[in-house]
Amino acid sequence: MRRRSDLMALSMTGCGSAAASAGDSTVRVEIRGVNGRQFKLSLRSSEGLASLEPRIEALVRRRVERGTVHLAVVAAGPAVSGGRRLDRGQLAAYLDDLESFAAERGLALPPAADALLGLPGVVADVAGDADAAERVWPLVEQAVTAAVDGFDRMRRDEGATLAAEMRTTCGDIAGLVDMIRSRVPEVVIAYRDRLLDRVASLLSDRPTPLAEGDVAREVALIADRTDVTEELVRLRSHLDQFSRLLDEESPGRALDFLAQELGREANTIASKSLDVTIAHAVVDIKTRIERLREQAQNIA
Repeated sequence: MRRRSDLMALSMTGCGSAAASAGDSTVRVEIRGVNGRQFKLSLRSSEGLASLEPRIEALVRRRVERGTVHLAVVAAGPAVSGGRRLDRGQLAAYLDDLESFAAERGLALPPAADALLGLPGVVADVAGDADAAERVWPLVEQAVTAAVDGFDRMRRDEGATLAAEMRTTCGDIAGLVDMIRSRVPEVVIAYRDRLLDRVASLLSDRPTPLAEGDVAREVALIADRTDVTEELVRLRSHLDQFSRLLDEESPGRALDFLAQELGREANTIASKSLDVTIAHAVVDIKTRIERLREQAQNIA
């Protein structure tokens, strides 16, 4: 079991290769991964290894949870069974028919029999020997494990780089959130001052006094409609969760969900804001959230 201190976000992209040999038998493995919402394995193996494919897939599944993985396993040597053989009897039958056909019509026979190799039954698959597959399994297991080790190292390196960039982006968003929070009271005061100036201008040539209570109610209404305190609190909470998840090994789905929630809160703030400075800050926040979302889609 992995220690908590060893966990970190893994990228879904990477590659690895390895080989294992015993005597004259060799198994070579290449693996590469790309982004994918679920785990999907595309496995190609040499003739005679078909019976081992479920075990090969199980080895990969233990280490890879998300992404599309392409795996090639090539085995050669006396430990590998199966393959293809030439059915001489079937080829001879085709040649006899061809000679008879050519003789009846006075045609020349082709100088080579290459074209006949593609006819049904000429080249036949040889069933793999189960015992031979079992004998080669230790080499396959060793090579696949070593290739996945290399794949994991690359995924960890890229995951560490992505995590560092995302933490920086989260910090930038947090700074903008703090700026908006400090700006909100100033916006309400500025609105109150503009309202007083406007009303005073309208009533400048009238004896009607300005009721302070009416102004206070109007200011309270606009302050309530533009209050984004809850949205800012949720934004900070989501950012804290996002940063914590980057210390997990496979947080990709949760990060993607949080990026969507961050975008939802930013949209709500934008719809409530009457201030140009806050509106510009929200645009910056949404740009950074989109960057987080794109990066999170590469995390396993």
